[in-house]
Amino acid sequence: MNSMRLLALPFFCLFFTNSVYAQPVSQNLNAPAGIIIDDPSVLIPSLRAAAEKGEPDAQYSLANIYQQGLGVDISYVRAAFWYKKAADQGMAKAQNNLGNLYTDGLGVERDLLKAFDYYNKAAAQNLPLAQYNLALAYKNGIGTEKNILRSIDLFAKAGEQGISDANLNVGLMYFFGDNVRQNRATAADWFSKAAKDGNSEAQYYLAVMSEKGDGITQDYLAAIYFYTEAAEHGYIPAMYNLGIMYATGTGTKPNNEKAAYWFTQAAEAGNADAQYNIGVMYDVGGGVPQNLAKAVEWYIKAAEQGSVDAQYNLAVKYLDGEGITKNKGRAIYWFTKAAEQGDEDAKANLAELLKNDSDDE
Repeated sequence: MNSMRLLALPFFCLFFTNSVYAQPVSQNLNAPAGIIIDDPSVLIPSLRAAAEKGEPDAQYSLANIYQQGLGVDISYVRAAFWYKKAADQGMAKAQNNLGNLYTDGLGVERDLLKAFDYYNKAAAQNLPLAQYNLALAYKNGIGTEKNILRSIDLFAKAGEQGISDANLNVGLMYFFGDNVRQNRATAADWFSKAAKDGNSEAQYYLAVMSEKGDGITQDYLAAIYFYTEAAEHGYIPAMYNLGIMYATGTGTKPNNEKAAYWFTQAAEAGNADAQYNIGVMYDVGGGVPQNLAKAVEWYIKAAEQGSVDAQYNLAVKYLDGEGITKNKGRAIYWFTKAAEQGDEDAKANLAELLKNDSDDE
């Protein structure tokens, strides 16, 4: 009755980038070469004096200090005031950042039409981040009518100037068929451009497509390469899928030690399936020394996030008293949780436990 379950099957978790605008780029203040500024607030008096004289660089830097709270309390109102001063003089990066504030309603009343106008002005000066923001506005119809062709054109221009998320977004559009005809091969081309700039999400999609042979030739070595690149940049789904490839020996020799390493990385980042899998590995001593207490710790983390397999295994541990103090009540609790998700084995175990309780009365 109390058989334990083993590793979860791989999943190919596919995400879509839903961001409406790009975050403003934090830029260092224009300090003379060789000077390190520990407290940017000391610059405020001189910057304010220059800003009040109409110097756009000083206005922008002062706005940046207030927006990021560099040595002072964050003040979006003051940031918006000084960005506008610089923006009105034609400074593209000030126009872009002011557009972000209007998009979020920070320091100003939210106004998507004004945000679009400022992005448009900055993009006309070839500022890549503004081109990206404007592309998102056209794509999603934010502050303007939808214009997919214009959106793709702007994404392409931003991507050529190093905004990897721009190439990623076009790839996602073709991958999912979002406002364009779905074309996985075209998606792969755009993902490749973003991946070359180190975009971990694009690397992940290329890995999934290589593993499945979806839109490109199936190539397990390429899948491992791109999963590794994405995982080493902290992309959690890539860590998990890489662990699966090493655990199952897909495209490589089985390697439980590497599987355990990547499951641990993903588990520590909060991935429930990885938490369950590393729990199993501690349970059976695969890739790590057997440690039933650690297995239970990971089962608990995964179970609390809703992993039905972890809930089931945790119930078994409580019932048998392995790695944790025997507790029939907790076993019933976790079998119930798993049963509520439709797990047939949990239902059977729960029914037997409750029947035995009834017979004992």
